[in-house]
This record gives sequence, C-alpha cells and structure tokens, in this order.
Amino acid sequence: MTDPARAALAITHEPEGGLVLVLRGELDLAGLPGLAPALDDVFALPRQPVVLALDDLTFLDSTGVSLLIRIANHFGTVRTRGAAEPVRRVLEVLGLAGRFGLGEG
Repeated sequence: MTDPARAALAITHEPEGGLVLVLRGELDLAGLPGLAPALDDVFALPRQPVVLALDDLTFLDSTGVSLLIRIANHFGTVRTRGAAEPVRRVLEVLGLAGRFGLGEG
C-alpha cells in the first residue's frame, strides 16, 4: 500500500493534446527522491505549454516550490488547475501566483 502523503507525479494530456502534470501528496524534501524517475521523463519533454494539476497536492515546502519553478523554467507557459488553498497561499505569498497562472479565470 502506498502512503497517500508521499509525493506522486503523473504525466497526462488534455483531450486537445496539451500536456498536464498531475502532482499529489506532499511535495517536500522527503518526497522528492521518489519522484526522480518521473522527473527524468518530465524534463526529457520539449518546451511547451503545460498545465499543473494541483488538486491533490496537500503540502509544499521550499523544495517543492523550487521544483515548480524548475518546471516553469523548462516549459515556459504554465497554467495551474485546482491548487489547494495551502499550496495556493504559498505561491501567492512568494509572489509566484502570476508565474503559475493562478488568478486567471
């Protein structure tokens, strides 16, 4: 049985073909090593617009913020879908809401 708090990352696509990265659990220093294989796949993809689906991301520390910034720098255009309030708050306090498309209708 997997720990629901452990960070998880899935790569999916929207019906019209857009890239979606689904992050779940707690994105922190302890959970990052478990994401290494999936992150290798993510950073092997070419630059393109990406949607971050953060509905089930429950916690984010500085390591998680750093990863999100790395994703944004790699892909360029980033939109965020469904950020949980604690995650949204962290990005807003750090002044990163606009970079991740938070606050867009």
